[in-house]
Amino acid sequence: MAPKRKHAFGGKHKGRQKRKKLNLITLRQKQDIKQFGELHPVDTSDNVKSYTKVTEESFIEPGTEPAYVSSSEESDSEMPALKELMAEIGVKQEEPESEQESEEESEGSDNENIEENGEENSSENEQALEDGQKFINDTDGNDSESDENNDEISDFSDEENQSLKASEQSLAGDIYENASDDSNDEMEDESEIFLKESDPFTKHFEHERDMASLFENNKMKWNKQELKIPVVGDSLLMFKYSGELVKPETSTDLIKQHVKKKICCQAVETNSKLANVILKRGDTLTPLQKHLFSIFNAYQDIFYTKQTHANTEEIRTVYCIHVLNHVLKTRARIIAHNCKIKQNKNPDADVDVEYRDQGLTRPKVLIILPYRDRALKVVNMLISLLLGSEQANVSNLKRFEGEYSELEESGLAEKAYKPEDFKRLFEGNTDDNFRIGLSVSKKSLRLYSPFYESDIILASPLGLRMIIGLEGDKERDFDFLSSIEVMIADQVDVFLMQNWDHFLHTCKHLHMQPRESHGVDFSRVRMWSINGWSKHFRQTLMFSSVLLPEILTVFNKHCHNYAGKVLVQRNNLSGSIKSSVSDAPQIFHRISCDNPDSLSQRKAKFEYLKKKIIPYHTSAGMKQTLIFCNYFSFVQLRNFLRESEIDYLFMNEYDTEQKMRNARIHFRKRHPHFMLYTERLHFHYRFRLRGIHHIVWFDLPQYPHFYSEIVNLMETSRQACTTTTLFTKYEAQRLAEVVGSKQAALMVNSEKAVNMITVS
Repeated sequence: MAPKRKHAFGGKHKGRQKRKKLNLITLRQKQDIKQFGELHPVDTSDNVKSYTKVTEESFIEPGTEPAYVSSSEESDSEMPALKELMAEIGVKQEEPESEQESEEESEGSDNENIEENGEENSSENEQALEDGQKFINDTDGNDSESDENNDEISDFSDEENQSLKASEQSLAGDIYENASDDSNDEMEDESEIFLKESDPFTKHFEHERDMASLFENNKMKWNKQELKIPVVGDSLLMFKYSGELVKPETSTDLIKQHVKKKICCQAVETNSKLANVILKRGDTLTPLQKHLFSIFNAYQDIFYTKQTHANTEEIRTVYCIHVLNHVLKTRARIIAHNCKIKQNKNPDADVDVEYRDQGLTRPKVLIILPYRDRALKVVNMLISLLLGSEQANVSNLKRFEGEYSELEESGLAEKAYKPEDFKRLFEGNTDDNFRIGLSVSKKSLRLYSPFYESDIILASPLGLRMIIGLEGDKERDFDFLSSIEVMIADQVDVFLMQNWDHFLHTCKHLHMQPRESHGVDFSRVRMWSINGWSKHFRQTLMFSSVLLPEILTVFNKHCHNYAGKVLVQRNNLSGSIKSSVSDAPQIFHRISCDNPDSLSQRKAKFEYLKKKIIPYHTSAGMKQTLIFCNYFSFVQLRNFLRESEIDYLFMNEYDTEQKMRNARIHFRKRHPHFMLYTERLHFHYRFRLRGIHHIVWFDLPQYPHFYSEIVNLMETSRQACTTTTLFTKYEAQRLAEVVGSKQAALMVNSEKAVNMITVS
């Protein structure tokens, strides 16, 4: 018969001492918790128990419970041993239902009598010992039997104790190693939380000077200063407060420019993979990106007018770096202030400090884009910069990719005759009605978050207009625009080809007084936001391929940044007329007009057209004349030709494809006198019209390369062709884009109102 297995602790006396020792350590831990607070792992080289009081500077993510982990190997190893012992003897240790019950139990045990040997007795421990003794007596029989077999039991218990000790040490080592890693992470977090006073973010948004006298003085004019920024080009710096100008950082190191380390590490990879940029060895950004980011990081406004399809992704990457850096800094500032507020909750402390770090609503960044495909590219860049090679924790990513990617092939690549800029512009999903909120944390990105829980909002002008609505609408909302700190308008020139009024409507509703509180803590709202000065702190970044009066008006009237704003100029233009291969004479008529308003210019040109141009082109030899204009001029000209009963056709962007096809066929075969053709239609379709013999440019094109494209479509081989252009002195910039800067200056200031250019 096999010998009866004795208990591992070798008798009741030895087992009782072991259990008392374990229980004694546990109670001491409770006493230390009561005295020092929650336990935090500390890197110690010896076996002496050491604890650090958890301060509020050690940030704990909301919704997570603190881990009560001892810092010494001894306590780490004894805790699992106690659990194994209690499970082995059949006693279940009941967990306190709440922190209050736990505290009451620890207080009760502390008030018990302490014996000479230092053992602390509590009702819970005594019950556990009694249950354990009863279990041992039932197993071993009686005391005499255990005494007889004392040697055998002692040997057996030593083996068990050694194996138990080894397992405990292994488990304690794992716990301690993990605790040390967590400690290092939190120490790294603390270094990222607190911002330096020299940080441009701190200087701009936590301004300590009294700016009331400056902001409330509406009569102050913008001072202008010419700048020559390398790579960017000739620029114009405009400012009202010379004492508030910040000199952009010239350092090429992003770390020195106070960019988050995580972003700096991912900038090179994002540039190479998503922007297709070839960087020099050791560089993080291209020369263009470096100089643009120095302006971004100084929190100055900028209107960059030299965007092309070649550098669009390059520019998009650098403003994504700026946006993400701004959001993470704002989050770090709020976390740091939360920690300080928790520290100051001590009733004995006489501290009355206000921490102003928020706006009236949470959204801080607004990025306005023309198409869904651009939003997809921006989100991919943000994910790459935020998460990089780590496992991407992006919520709703599959849904986002399904809604914002191209579902079917557009077929643009097969149409070889389409220009390269057209293919690049209309690649991907070209839906212009979208809006999406993004919530950013340290290691995750949440897509489709509600606007009032979002840090970044991506939207098109139409998508925003659908939410903002009109005055009197029942369902309209614009409170989420009340605290925008950075607004980015990418490819602004495309907005003019969609509906410019939508973009203007959004600009007018920025920083308006919210109609609801939306759960804001007014004690944390910045004073300049409460005072209604948010527009003076907002940074606006605008990017366009052309310099147009409509965009310049928005830059002048809706950008009030006290740190100043930079206008990148387009000087020394060669003119797109040099790209035309037609040798037909190109005549330019300067129309006198005293009012720069677009309506006044349109009226002056319309009167000149009726008196000088139409009578000449209605002759028999001037058939098949194409009149190029924008949509507003199109309506006026169509009504005039219809009333005058002149033979004409028309095409505009609102026609069906069947109507446009029939109009193109009739213009080529039926030989009407006039064809009305809008610029927006040419922008979206780039038709290769056949049968053009003469061209009248009632409006100069927004995109200068449209001029050479259409001029090259004339059939000069069959008969003599002509080109006639109408312009006013207020359209000097558009004229310079077509004929060149020097030629435009001569034509605007010339005594002659009619000039002819021949390209040979």
